[in-house]
Amino acid sequence: MKKNLLLTSMFVIFSLLAKSQVGINTANPQGILSVDGLKNNPPTGVPTAAQAKDDLMMSPNGNLGIGTITPGTTLDVNGAITNRETTLDVTGNSVTIPANVSQVQLTGSATADIAVVAPAAPNAGQRLIVYNNTTGGFGATLNGVTVPNGKALEYIYSNSGWRSINGGSGGASSVNIYNADGTITGHRRVIQGGNTLAFTGTKTNAFSVDGSTFSVDAANDRVGLGTTTPDTKLTISTPDNSFGLNHTNGTVNFKSYIGGGVVSVGTTTANDLRFTTNNTQKMTITPAGNVGVGTITPTNKMVVAGSNAQPSALGTATTNATLRVDGNSNHALDFGTYANSPYGSYISSQNKTAATGLPLVLNPAGGNVGVNTTPGTAMDVNGAITNRETVLTVSGNNVTVPPNVSQVQLTGAATANVAISAPAAPNAGQRLIVYNNTTGGFGATLDGVTVPNGKALEYVFSNSYWRSTDGGTVGVSSANIGDIKASFSVSDHNGWVKLDGRPTGGLTTTQRAAANSLGFASYIPNASNSYLVQDGTRLGSINSNNSRIIARNQLPDFQLSGTTSSAEPTIKYDIINNNGRPATDTYSYTFLAGKIGTGTRNLDHVNTNVLYQNPHSHSFNTNSVNGGVAQQSINIQPQSLSVNMFVYLGK
Repeated sequence: MKKNLLLTSMFVIFSLLAKSQVGINTANPQGILSVDGLKNNPPTGVPTAAQAKDDLMMSPNGNLGIGTITPGTTLDVNGAITNRETTLDVTGNSVTIPANVSQVQLTGSATADIAVVAPAAPNAGQRLIVYNNTTGGFGATLNGVTVPNGKALEYIYSNSGWRSINGGSGGASSVNIYNADGTITGHRRVIQGGNTLAFTGTKTNAFSVDGSTFSVDAANDRVGLGTTTPDTKLTISTPDNSFGLNHTNGTVNFKSYIGGGVVSVGTTTANDLRFTTNNTQKMTITPAGNVGVGTITPTNKMVVAGSNAQPSALGTATTNATLRVDGNSNHALDFGTYANSPYGSYISSQNKTAATGLPLVLNPAGGNVGVNTTPGTAMDVNGAITNRETVLTVSGNNVTVPPNVSQVQLTGAATANVAISAPAAPNAGQRLIVYNNTTGGFGATLDGVTVPNGKALEYVFSNSYWRSTDGGTVGVSSANIGDIKASFSVSDHNGWVKLDGRPTGGLTTTQRAAANSLGFASYIPNASNSYLVQDGTRLGSINSNNSRIIARNQLPDFQLSGTTSSAEPTIKYDIINNNGRPATDTYSYTFLAGKIGTGTRNLDHVNTNVLYQNPHSHSFNTNSVNGGVAQQSINIQPQSLSVNMFVYLGK
């Protein structure tokens, strides 16, 4: 019997009916849980036997049916049950059976009797069939019971050991009732009256009837029917394809059957098979093949009847669910129905040991999943999809998006641009919508892309970062390594590093690698009081300064000019006789010039209009051009707006 419930390539439909019925692949559930494998059941009414052949149904009376929608017993299967066979090669006349198998075929060559080792079963009652198909003609022995060559033998685990159901070829015990053989010559009758008739013995086959028809193992307190080596309190051994046990009241027959390598147990009449615990019927398989758990009247192939309850909290080992598919570690799959409005049903991937959510995967091996439609893609939803919004309040112009959310609304007061931190997504392709509803009018930036105030922007996680899906038409496009920007931010943010001349050793590993690729091996450039220029020098280098001293050859080409007074002076001059020469003597050259007052100087004098002077020049000094101080530098820094400069180096 298949033990795993596979959800593959099928559309899961849950319909809440008056009796909390659940239908899978059908909108017409016939019981508490109804699974239509081929999706061939009618939308209304009762499916035919042919349509129900692929169904699994749990009826309200607790019966579980496979291949039938009317299970008459706790487990009612309309079809064959197969235990898959595992082939094992013997080595050195020994073989070890792995755990968790129910049928093995021994192959290979044997040169002596084969020793078979099997691990202890987790629970008494587990069955194991061994088929000895080795060459060499030797038997295979497990726990003292030998499977003859070319034969198969079934074992059941009980009392800490594997016990043969029919005894195999474990050896024949004496069939004598006396110490010597004897023959009864006629019919005999024992009238006990008020007396007891007791047999005591210490042999494994202390008492028997017709060989192995009935055998009492007095040594181990066991009874064998069809075997002289019972390995349980009652061991029934039959040929293959034979019934073993029959419990009947003349109308209802409860039988066991072994044939074709499988074991069957149940009714051979049209009656329910019910399983009871604490004197209460808990599971039913109806004659129609319906199986009900918690109900004796399953109306579908599988019906599990439970109580409406809210899902169990994470980290809870027990469950409120109606049905649990339990794993062998900390996880389980729960199916249940809500007890509170708006009611309905749920499927939960439950963590039994920790308050950590576990994934619920549909079609892990491939296939499409559809909601309210036949899917044409991996996920096809005919209707609206709601990503619940998480409201986050900014603090100190910062906010952190928690993991596993798809839409956030930023609220609260901002006094500058809001820096958003979001954890890396577990897989590329995850989407995140950010609505900036803060007060103050500032944007909110995630990985270099800004959401304007009052706007919403969608991001997708790709190549280790959150990327804007609209290419930055709403915000600012993601930056590239080496991009430069001016900002009123006072510190590093979202991969942008302030150009403050610090050592690169204080950066992250990613940022150091980016800085080194730009030629900043030891220090980041310091942009304080500097202007950006493309001058062909090394990128990031600081050149020149903001003041200048003008050299003489940098002054304008001009000359200083001036004039002297051109007023004609009033001069009187006398020609004085020289050496007795008359004043009219042309050779007289001695004269005295001076400013004459109102009188006459000499009696003999001659006045003329010509005064002859020798050639001569004049010089003069001007005041200092700069006021007589030492030459000062000229500040060429223009009026400016103070900002901080940042370079994008990534995170």
